[in-house]
Amino acid sequence: MTKRLVVLFVGLALLGLLLSGCTSLFEPQSLLGPESIEIEQDYILAFNKLPSDIAETVTALGGSVRSVLEEIDAVLVTGDADFVAAVEGLKGLDVIIPDVRANWLPDIERVKLSPDHIGSDETYFADYQWDMLAIDAPGAWDAGYTGAGVRVAILDTGIDPDHPDLAPNLNAPLSTSFVPYEPFINDLNSHGSNVAGIIAAADNGLGVIGVAPNAEIVAIKVLDGSGSGDFGWLLAGLLYAVAIDADIVNMSLGAYMSHDGYVGYGDEAVYYGASAINGFINLVRKTLDYATQQGVLLVASAGNDALDGTGDSGLMHVPSDVGDCLVISATGPIGWAYSYDVDLDEFAYYSDYGPQIDFAAPGGNADFSLDLWYLDLVFNCYAGGWGWMGGTSQASPHVAGVAALIVEKNGGDMKPAQIERELRLSADDLGRPGRDTSFGHGRVNAAQAVGN
Repeated sequence: MTKRLVVLFVGLALLGLLLSGCTSLFEPQSLLGPESIEIEQDYILAFNKLPSDIAETVTALGGSVRSVLEEIDAVLVTGDADFVAAVEGLKGLDVIIPDVRANWLPDIERVKLSPDHIGSDETYFADYQWDMLAIDAPGAWDAGYTGAGVRVAILDTGIDPDHPDLAPNLNAPLSTSFVPYEPFINDLNSHGSNVAGIIAAADNGLGVIGVAPNAEIVAIKVLDGSGSGDFGWLLAGLLYAVAIDADIVNMSLGAYMSHDGYVGYGDEAVYYGASAINGFINLVRKTLDYATQQGVLLVASAGNDALDGTGDSGLMHVPSDVGDCLVISATGPIGWAYSYDVDLDEFAYYSDYGPQIDFAAPGGNADFSLDLWYLDLVFNCYAGGWGWMGGTSQASPHVAGVAALIVEKNGGDMKPAQIERELRLSADDLGRPGRDTSFGHGRVNAAQAVGN
C-alpha cells in the first residue's frame, strides 16, 4: 500500500485543562461568592462520613439530589443560595464544591482520513500503524494473546457504536453516558473512538487493529462532544466502572489545577478557590484509591504541555497525578513516512514528564516542516472512519491494551499491583538506565509482557 497525501483537516490542539493542589480539610468551608449562588447550580457535597439520610436531608433543605456516591462519601446536588447556606451546617460536611465544567481533552493534533483516500486496495490500514510495531503487538498476537475475556472501560467522549472496527468488541448494554444532554454513547468528538480503537479495534481484515483486538470495551461517556465535562461526571463514571467489574479503566483525559485555586493553564485559567480545588482533588484521590482497592487497574494520560511534574508552574494534572493510577508519557518517530529505519521511541515534544511517569507508549510525534508529518501520529479509529491523532491520550490506551493481554494470560483475578509488575518487568528500558522522568520504567512491550 502506498502512502499518498491525504485530504485532511487539522483540528488545532485541544490542550487539556488539568488540575493541581491538595491540602487537608478540617472544617466545612464555603467556596462560593454571593454572585455565584443567586440561581440554582450544581454542587458536590463531600463528607467525612456520608449521612444515611442524605437524600431526604437535601430535599428537606430545598435542594435536589442528582446522584449519591456512597463509595466516596459524596453527593451530587442542585440548589440555590438558601440551600447552600442551609447545608453548610450539616454534620460531617467537609466541603461544598461547585461542580465545575472543564475541557479535559489533551490531544495535540488531529488529521482525518478523507473518504476519497480509501480505495479498493486500502480497506486495511496496517501499514500506517507504526505504533503496533513499536510495542511488538504482533509478537503477542503470534503467541495467541488478544485480550479475550478482559473488560476495559473507557472514560471519554463515547464510542461510535456502528464503527466496523469497534462494534464487534463493544458491550453496548453496559455502556452508558453521564452527560445529561447527550444521553447516548455515540461519539460526537471522535476522541473516545480513537482511544477505543487503539485498545481493541477488531482483527477483522479491514481498517485497523488494536493492541488487544478481542478485548471487550465499554463506553463510559463523561465528556460531551466538545471534550468538556463536569467534575461529578468523572467521579460517577469511575465508580460505575468499578460497579460493572471492569478489569482496566483507561482515562485519556486531564485538566490542570493549581495549588492556589485555578482550573486551567495560562491565560485560560479560571479561579474557583483553593478549597474547592483541593476538595475535588481529594475526592478524585479517594475514588482512584477505591477503584484500585476493588481490583481495577487505572491507566491515565500524563498531559501534553511539556510540563515538569515536580511542580512546573505549580500545576497538577488530574487524574494522572492524583491517587493510585499508572501515568503514561508519549513517544513517537520523526519522519517515519520517509524511512522505516527511524527511531520509533523518541520522547514526544509535547509530553509532560517528571517523577510521576510510570511508563511510556506510542502517542505520536511531529516535525511540522515535513509534508507527511501526520504519519508520525497514531493512526486508528475516528467516529465514522479512521484518522490520525497525537498526544498522551493515544499513549495511555496502548498501556491499557498491553495490560489486557497480561490479564488474559494470567487470569482475571490479577491485582493491579501484579499487572503493573508484569508491565515493569517486560518494558524496554529507554533513556537513562532504570526509571527516569521521561519514560518511567520504560516503553511497554506487548510481546515481552506475555512471554514466558
